Amino acid sequence: MKKTLIMVAAILALSACASSGPPPPPTFVDAATTTLSAPPADKAQIIFLQPKNLMLPLAAVGIYDVTDTDMTLLSMLPTHSKSVHLVTPGAHRFMAGYGAYNYLMDANVEAGKRYYVVARFIYGMGFQLRPIRTSGKAGFSVENPDFAAWVSKTRFVEKSPEADLLHAKYKVENENAKAAAIAVLLKKTPEQRAELTLNKEDAIAQ
Repeated sequence: MKKTLIMVAAILALSACASSGPPPPPTFVDAATTTLSAPPADKAQIIFLQPKNLMLPLAAVGIYDVTDTDMTLLSMLPTHSKSVHLVTPGAHRFMAGYGAYNYLMDANVEAGKRYYVVARFIYGMGFQLRPIRTSGKAGFSVENPDFAAWVSKTRFVEKSPEADLLHAKYKVENENAKAAAIAVLLKKTPEQRAELTLNKEDAIAQ
């Protein structure tokens, strides 16, 4: 199973692999809109960032909404990119998927508010979703000197039709990856889970 998931990720994530044939269709494209609009009054706005990945610069991580029974592919994020998504207020669960390594982030968000989440690359371990806090000494807050660059120097992207086709093709593998990610989350301590949870008070104006 682990080998299968790695193979799926190699396709979805556009890992840089040598090939004698034509390159596969991209799983992401530049977004048609490059201006960040204010969140609507009835929805929360979540911006997922993949600011840097020096080890695998062409690799893209899949961002999924796994709140309900169905898995929804929201976007594919290559390095130096971001995607914007509107969700209903309340509880949600998201997943960063890359090969055999898939990590969950719970969220509780408020309508009319904007939130930021970083897809953090961990060498040999895939990507972890880290909420950006409004304060704190940790690296994942607006007080991080790099935060402004993460926002300004990333381009807007959207998933491509090819990404949806691959997501549907490997539905069973993706569901198994989700189940494995849930098992990993359940093993974490309450403190660890809190660190990986996006809260209402994490709303950021910029």
